[in-house]
Amino acid sequence: MKILTVDDEKRIRIPNAKPSQVFACENNGHGMIILREVKAKATEPFPGSLKKYVTPERNKELLEIFKGWSWPHSTS
Repeated sequence: MKILTVDDEKRIRIPNAKPSQVFACENNGHGMIILREVKAKATEPFPGSLKKYVTPERNKELLEIFKGWSWPHSTS
């Protein structure tokens, strides 16, 4: 068993945890706190309704539209 200490910011360093890993914390009220890893659900990069707009053909069309623009576009 490892002894963990809470710092001034209420953080605990978990030795085997990986960056961005998520845990659910459950306090049973009897001096025991249980951490359970929460697995993120895989999601699409874009909702289905937007996928049709992200195509090589659309990208080519947008590049044609933006020809001649200067970035950043000045407003003065």
